[in-house]
Amino acid sequence: MFSHLFAGAVKLMSLLPLRVLHVFARIAAFLMAHVIRYRRKVVTGNLRKAFPEKNEREIRKMALDFYKHLADVTVETIRLLHISEKVFLKRCQISDEGMQLLQPYIKEQRSIIGLLGHFGNWEWVPAVVSLNMPAHRVAPVYRPLKDKVFDDLMLKIRGRYAYELVPKKVVGRTLVRYMRDKRPFIIGLISDQTPAPQTAYWTSFLSQDTPVVTGPEKLARSTNMPVVFVALRRQRRGHYALHVELITNNPSELEEGEISRRFMSLLEKEIRRSPGDWLWSHKRWKHKRPQPVNDKSGEGEQSGG
Repeated sequence: MFSHLFAGAVKLMSLLPLRVLHVFARIAAFLMAHVIRYRRKVVTGNLRKAFPEKNEREIRKMALDFYKHLADVTVETIRLLHISEKVFLKRCQISDEGMQLLQPYIKEQRSIIGLLGHFGNWEWVPAVVSLNMPAHRVAPVYRPLKDKVFDDLMLKIRGRYAYELVPKKVVGRTLVRYMRDKRPFIIGLISDQTPAPQTAYWTSFLSQDTPVVTGPEKLARSTNMPVVFVALRRQRRGHYALHVELITNNPSELEEGEISRRFMSLLEKEIRRSPGDWLWSHKRWKHKRPQPVNDKSGEGEQSGG
């Protein structure tokens, strides 16, 4: 019952203009930061680890910026359900530099892999790419939600302008199907989740030893598709520009782990230029790098890196 009521409320809210939803967002940000104190210890703890040079006043300022941004992203995601193409494109575009980088792929109809993090308004990325690259099928990869009502709602929102939402478990099969069709496509992968330490690639990120998911890199290396980094930078409230950088045109030529390292390095640069615009409420550094362990026979070692 709650799920249906919540979904109904979200659908009604999606009809409101963003200027009204942004008012609700400011109220929600205040409640999250000062009343509910939503994951406050996790948020401030992550910020202290990432920015050890900052004092407590600066940490609190970044935390408040995060809550404001999270509330804005939430209502902007809801609005995506009914926002018109015209209004959306007034608020969100690919930067001139980004379009210049993407033009060869558009002209040659080459398929690419886009890697992004939970930075800026990541939920708007598929829409802005789809509307600016109509010949390419934009297919974001997602993890289905356990609640069927919530999952159906998010599918409607996220799939508003995307060609197809691809469940994480069937990425490989979907990619094979797309390649057989011989039509250009873009697979979008959010790649800053926290993976199991034993299967992760480990690198330095925001002053921390950090595990990185290896799935996106394995996909890139197996297909040898070009890989780009994308980040939706906030220009001002409710207005964004998609920043795009090339990671590699030939994944198979790079050493194992290099794609992951380059992605995390580019993501760190984005976070440092606008700290409040990343998702600080997850326990990013809850794992430690597994140490090599000698087996009982002394014949081998096991490494998590």
